[in-house]
Amino acid sequence: MRIRLARCFVVVPALWIVRTATALSRTVHPKLLVSPSSNNPSQPTTLPDGSPLSWSFDQLAETLGGSGKAKACWECFRLGVDPLWYYSTRSDASSNEKHLSNDMEPFVIPFELSDNKQTNDIRWTRQQVEDHVSEMASRGSPTKLSSDTLKKLQSAMGGGSIETSIAKLANLTTSSDGTTKMLLELEQDGMLVETVIIPWDDRHKSTVCVSSQVGCRQACTFCSTGRMGLLRSLSSAEILAQLYWGNKICRLYDIYGIDNCVFMGMGEPADNADAVVRAASVMVDQSLFKLAPRRVTISTVAPNPGVFAQLGVAPVVLAWSVHSSRDELRRQLVPTTQHTMEELRQGLTRALQGRSKRLQNIMLEVTLLDQINDSTEDAEHLAQFCRPLLEEVRGLKLVVNLIPWNDISATFGPASRYRKPQMDRVMAYQKVLMENEILSYIRTTRGDEEEAACGMLSTKSVRA
Repeated sequence: MRIRLARCFVVVPALWIVRTATALSRTVHPKLLVSPSSNNPSQPTTLPDGSPLSWSFDQLAETLGGSGKAKACWECFRLGVDPLWYYSTRSDASSNEKHLSNDMEPFVIPFELSDNKQTNDIRWTRQQVEDHVSEMASRGSPTKLSSDTLKKLQSAMGGGSIETSIAKLANLTTSSDGTTKMLLELEQDGMLVETVIIPWDDRHKSTVCVSSQVGCRQACTFCSTGRMGLLRSLSSAEILAQLYWGNKICRLYDIYGIDNCVFMGMGEPADNADAVVRAASVMVDQSLFKLAPRRVTISTVAPNPGVFAQLGVAPVVLAWSVHSSRDELRRQLVPTTQHTMEELRQGLTRALQGRSKRLQNIMLEVTLLDQINDSTEDAEHLAQFCRPLLEEVRGLKLVVNLIPWNDISATFGPASRYRKPQMDRVMAYQKVLMENEILSYIRTTRGDEEEAACGMLSTKSVRA
């Protein structure tokens, strides 16, 4: 059953979809919140990559003994199908595909299903999966994997499967508009990370918003994640596992398939640049996840001018979380800011000038707060700030995405005094930009009732 979405006030074009940052439901069971390595958050770590999900195609082919075998694995990975399950049970027609463990039942808020089944009753039969894999395979039915090949694959995954060696689905919630939030428990240390799926009726496709870290050190005053601090960065495999699970959930629940990915969830991508660049590159590799380069966006608050070039190594779109072009105000909103906006703009200009023409586009994101940064004067200042970019990067496609702040229910700190802006002020801001020939869109709020909207993401770490 397709989830029907209510019409939105302003529709954001597909390319510049959503910085829908994720958020943990306040009712997650305590046993899912155990984070053994989070006792010393002052020393965040990045776990090493050791999964075929983040390997190159050639590396996987060499490990398994042939490109056909690597291709067969990726025909499964791309659809959110565990190849160990798929190929080890091919002879068992009664083997149905599971997606949630039984102990998850009390903690899942299911979709409203046409046949009134509960979430844990949803599964695909062996025949359904076989038909789908064959249908989506790039050249007919994929190569069958022998037991020896499966042993090599399992060994490469550390003795587990794709769904147990990296991250497992711990919770699933959905908003009335169809926005779906996944809570993933990381296998290495039990920490939690969230991912959001946003289906779009107009395109019959979905966007997935992935996280790059558990927490964030940038401390943006309006953002729940920034209030967490940084626990650790994710490996590229842990980032890619979010896309794997997103594809699986879309398939099992008949949600529009994912064709767009944004690095706009928990964490600052520039603080985990190597893993983010690697994950983004795998996403757009046409032998691997096969997303279009212009359908993957990495968003950064830009801790320093060099991060644009660093993240720009990935052949994907860049976005900059500006929030204010005024130096003093931006330091209030992003307290970790150490460079002037002019210095950061110069770094962005150099990075864009070194990119291919098809990737010379940039989205500037502005979270608008009532009576703080939402005046027409602020808009005029931003328009003038954009002018050198347009002059120095010929043919640049620039868009400003205006994000009305989502109330994070803060009881202390600056966020406790923030208010959502009035829509007439937001539209007046947009009008000033448009009059200055700056393309601008107002982001629609999606998933706020399940705390899955922009800036509302935070997870808890407690001992059981």
